[in-house]
Amino acid sequence: MKLNCSIDKIKRLTPGDAKKILDTDTKGAFQLLDVRQPREYESGHIPGAKLIPLGELEYRYGELGNDRGIISYCRTGHRSMAASTLLCGLGFENVYNLSGGIRAWDYEVIKGTTEDKLITGGEETFDVLIVALMLEKGALEFYTKAQGLVKDAKAAQVFQRLVAMEDTHLQRLYARYNQLLWEMKSLLGAADELPSLDQLKAELSTAYMEGGTRINEELVKIKDSAFMDDLEALEIGLEKEYAAYDFYKRAADTVGDNKTRNLLHELAGEEKGHINHLLQEIERRDLRVLTNDL
Repeated sequence: MKLNCSIDKIKRLTPGDAKKILDTDTKGAFQLLDVRQPREYESGHIPGAKLIPLGELEYRYGELGNDRGIISYCRTGHRSMAASTLLCGLGFENVYNLSGGIRAWDYEVIKGTTEDKLITGGEETFDVLIVALMLEKGALEFYTKAQGLVKDAKAAQVFQRLVAMEDTHLQRLYARYNQLLWEMKSLLGAADELPSLDQLKAELSTAYMEGGTRINEELVKIKDSAFMDDLEALEIGLEKEYAAYDFYKRAADTVGDNKTRNLLHELAGEEKGHINHLLQEIERRDLRVLTNDL
């Protein structure tokens, strides 16, 4: 352990600068570290953040890659500064502290955690693709059923567009799956036909959707929302896409295989594309409402 690490040596990031880094980090060059307590993390964390409470960091730091940058944060920036100093002393060189902590973070946060471990860290690329296909199929089913549950016509149209978006994404994942399966079968000398997308969808579970949340639990919320409009439908879609981004980013930090980790970061990047699309839809909607009010 170094003896010459001090607070002055820790780099500080504003929330805006941290968001720019995270938004453009498509290869997982940075790790986002939350050093608060589990209950704080579950009440709201920055998408993609790994939880290691400050009191556990001294014996869990091995879970962090010392070849990647680390952005640590807490509630106000004090605990994370202590964590950054500790990591610096342990030999981590590219350590940053989020100034002001999550209280200064004016962007999206994710509540709760996925209780069911859909990706545990020992999976290979093909296994991860199966999980991703399952979650995309679940999202497709969720939005399809939500479309039939809402009474507002504009909200139903939003869910219809979300169905189309998830269907396109599912087809892209299927193309990856087919390519990888074909490569695997070629190595084994097998000449079996590849399953169609419909065949694969019939085999996949629909208990979960994007982010690893249970579909039925999310549909209950739709049923209980009697006055949902198109804005709320867009916000629901945004919530689900952020949950998916958070899920894939955190899962990427659990796997050891580089190819699998890269796939998870690619999947997170695709979810970020969906997020940006929905944010643009919300902006266009706000502009239309403002124009009509003039």
